[in-house]
Amino acid sequence: MNKFLVTALIMMISTLGASAQVVTSAEVKATVAKILEDGYKKISDGDVEVKVSATQFAQLQLPDGKITYKIVSGADKVVPRDIKRVDVYVNNAFVRSLNLPVQTKVYREVLVARDFIDREQAVTIESTEVKKVDVSMKMDYVLEERMLSKEISTKKAFQKGEIIDKRFVKMRPDVARNSDVRIFFVSNGAVMISIDGTAMMDGMCGDYVNVENRNYKKVYNGKVIGENKVLVVI
Repeated sequence: MNKFLVTALIMMISTLGASAQVVTSAEVKATVAKILEDGYKKISDGDVEVKVSATQFAQLQLPDGKITYKIVSGADKVVPRDIKRVDVYVNNAFVRSLNLPVQTKVYREVLVARDFIDREQAVTIESTEVKKVDVSMKMDYVLEERMLSKEISTKKAFQKGEIIDKRFVKMRPDVARNSDVRIFFVSNGAVMISIDGTAMMDGMCGDYVNVENRNYKKVYNGKVIGENKVLVVI
């Protein structure tokens, strides 16, 4: 290799080294956790806590400039334990990808057993209490205090402090199969029309059920918003 090429390489290496920046593992973990927390707060009801548990590096050496992180996978759904792929950009130019193990907790005020509740027992205000607990493992199955207005009984025993899981209780549904319902059709956030229909399955508030237009026998899927009320987005 001639002297000119050697000199050019030395100058290039020196220039790259001078324009580099170092980001620690702790900085990466804190930034990515904050991005995920902010995103999850928009799609979940509760206080979100995200922790990036580990990295495979002590520090990253990146080109000089503004660093941004993009969560490529797993940012649209809360998962208690997951591996997130994160792309790193400097001045909007892609630099590298990271695979980061992430733990997520969502805290909500829900019903838990005040003491031991045996199977086939009523779930009442006396047998339960409201506590703020991590519900990330069963977010779609918790019960809030307002549900105590319904007749609820257990299908299994619950230990003291255990979250009352709606998969293991019996209650009168807000919409019952084959019952008459009012179907509200909504477009761009405004109710366009409402019609009479028939529920094709049981459902509680927040559940999605199939309903049938009584006149034209057309089936829609909508969200239960109250007793015998279903919202269909068109």
